[in-house]
Amino acid sequence: MFIITSNKNYFCVLYKYMKINLLQYSKIANFKSGDKSDKPIVILGSSSDKDSIMSYMDLCSEVTKSLVLADKKIMHGCGTAGIMGRAYNSAKTYSKKDANGKPEQNLAIIVNPMWGDEDLENCIPIKTVNSEAERIDEFVKAADCFVIFPGSATTIQEATTLIAKNNYSKPEKRKKIILGGPEYFAPLTQQYQKLYESKLLKCSPDELFSIVDTKEEILSKINI
Repeated sequence: MFIITSNKNYFCVLYKYMKINLLQYSKIANFKSGDKSDKPIVILGSSSDKDSIMSYMDLCSEVTKSLVLADKKIMHGCGTAGIMGRAYNSAKTYSKKDANGKPEQNLAIIVNPMWGDEDLENCIPIKTVNSEAERIDEFVKAADCFVIFPGSATTIQEATTLIAKNNYSKPEKRKKIILGGPEYFAPLTQQYQKLYESKLLKCSPDELFSIVDTKEEILSKINI
């Protein structure tokens, strides 16, 4: 695997971790071939700490912990702050360790150039991509279930891109998209409901995504 970049420090760090995780990457390839039992759960949301979403940061911690203890792998963007940081830390803390002592249930896809808040030491970086859009595509290839908590414009980009892919997919190919936070995501439902009523959507919004507000609701949607 080769990573081409003008940043020598970036190359050295990424090469080190990608090299030792080639075996883990080969396991991820199995996700794409239809091995649903071992597919990761993608968790997305804010990458910065904000008092306004503290309750959802706590919720993310609890959900991630429950998923990892249920033997699920977690996949994210490797941020160590905000909701992303809570997913990262819970997956790191409760994950089983691989032969290298790394938390094998804590998986990440890295964007080049890195944002600067990544911790490659305590996760399994399985791939590097060149844009947020490309990272979404890789998430879609690897996973069938997405839990999205409140975040900024990039989180909305991720949510709406995934919903659009569901809209243009056959029902049996649609991803499970779970939005955590009614007060943040209710306006999305209103927008998609308006599109549906205008016959601009192929199906109703509740066939494309669901909005929940508790750990129990999230885990139930994932069948945990």
